[in-house]
Amino acid sequence: MSERTTAHETDEQRRDRPAFDTTRRSFMKAASAGALATGLGVGLSGTAAASQEDGPGQDIPLPKLSVDGNLVVDTEGNTVKLRGLNMADPGKLDLTAHVRGKTALDVVDYLTNQDEGWHPRVLRIPTEPGNIAGLTPVPLADDYATGDYPIGEFDESDLEAYCENHLDAVIDRCAERGVYAIIDYHRHWGSGDQPWDDPALDPELQLYWDFIAERYGDRDHVLFEVYNEPTNPGMWGDPQEEQWVADIWYDWLDVAQPWVDTIREHTDNIILIGSPSWTQSPEGALLEPFEGENLAYTYHIYGGHTVSMNQAWGEAAGNGEGVDGVYEEFPLFVTEFGWEQAQGGGVTDMHIAGSYDDFGAPFLEWLESHEAISYTAWCADPIWRPVMFYRPFLDEDPNHPEHQDAAGDPFNEDLPEYCEDLPCEWALATQDEGEFQGEIIRAHLEEYKDDLVPIAEGEGDGNGGEDPEPSGLDVNGDGYDAQDLTGDGLYEDITGDGNLGFNDVVTFFEEHNGDVVQNNVEYFDFSGNGSVGFNDVVALFERL
Repeated sequence: MSERTTAHETDEQRRDRPAFDTTRRSFMKAASAGALATGLGVGLSGTAAASQEDGPGQDIPLPKLSVDGNLVVDTEGNTVKLRGLNMADPGKLDLTAHVRGKTALDVVDYLTNQDEGWHPRVLRIPTEPGNIAGLTPVPLADDYATGDYPIGEFDESDLEAYCENHLDAVIDRCAERGVYAIIDYHRHWGSGDQPWDDPALDPELQLYWDFIAERYGDRDHVLFEVYNEPTNPGMWGDPQEEQWVADIWYDWLDVAQPWVDTIREHTDNIILIGSPSWTQSPEGALLEPFEGENLAYTYHIYGGHTVSMNQAWGEAAGNGEGVDGVYEEFPLFVTEFGWEQAQGGGVTDMHIAGSYDDFGAPFLEWLESHEAISYTAWCADPIWRPVMFYRPFLDEDPNHPEHQDAAGDPFNEDLPEYCEDLPCEWALATQDEGEFQGEIIRAHLEEYKDDLVPIAEGEGDGNGGEDPEPSGLDVNGDGYDAQDLTGDGLYEDITGDGNLGFNDVVTFFEEHNGDVVQNNVEYFDFSGNGSVGFNDVVALFERL
């Protein structure tokens, strides 16, 4: 903290004191925004600088979320509906970056770049056991029936390496870019022959969630998805009408409740819970929900499923694919949906087949018909299908991309370097008829970018009342609180003398790391990146 020289000044003395003392004059001698930015630029973190170079991130706060009845709410009690995207596994992205064209951080930056038209409020981050363990990728589109990852192939050291090398940076970048992050235990069972109730699976889930929940449980912007797609035994019927289906749900409760409990030992953040039948049967929660608070249920559906052909997603569809109004009792997160209508010899699987008219448009309308439903579209990637992008650096035909859900085996072979100078451009894979979803999803997220977004803690009471003026904003301890001169919620008059001048910039430079500023970030975040640092000093200077 700087030496205090004005604590007992009178108002007259304050008005008459010199604009700069020797220290301040020395600091501000280069009185131009460019010179100041150059002089302070060395203090900007590498991640912040990289994000700014890749366009502006999101402009919403990330308060802790919780469950209230069937709604997700922020700390002020406002209803929040999260709309967003799935990305590929960060480890897979980093290890295949020269094939795909982007690293994991490149992808986060791109998908949150408002200049590119992207406005997600959440990114779902699949973490595959195979990538953690260093196993050959599952090429689902080549041989779906043999795509089983063996159980128990990673240990705590593998998890530590995976997080240090890939996941930590992505979670941090999501916070910097203003999006929530869903960490998803993303196990595939290929044909589903490996049952989710195999006792050998429990130690892997316990190890994973004990490590992951402890590591990220104190991050307010993180949600945890217990199990991507439990497969067989499947609930192919209505659990409220058929006892054998209900019995499978009760078995799932017995198996998965300990995994939920392990997460809850480390965090009270929202936990998302899937269901048997590839997470297509959340209606089991209507029979008996999981125990605990801040729980929500997930649902996966694609254009080729029977319920989609009948556009009956909200009903008890009878074949185990509908949700039967679960969202009227609990928050529902549709963490996977998508469509792809290949043309002329394409490779689209039946379960993801569909078009905008037959599936995309009515399903998006259904998603928006209930505030209790949040969602993340699958998949913002040029390889994991249904795709949203193609890679121009490969001269791919956007009408007929040869996507096979795998970019090679980075653990056992040398991959081609199609993109030599990372990052390389991605282009939206779409046609006028809407066979591919990228452009449509982007436009939809932009349309709803300001709808049911969270409000920063302390900035609203959830009932439309006026926010009280903050107190205790005496930045340099001279008895005068900072003031908001423009009504934008930012307190640019740092010295509290009723004017914005160089003294405010100098004082802010000297005190921006102090407790008053750091404990009240929302009032001094002039750059809008969710924290206060040198870039905010520069931003304040540019207001002069």
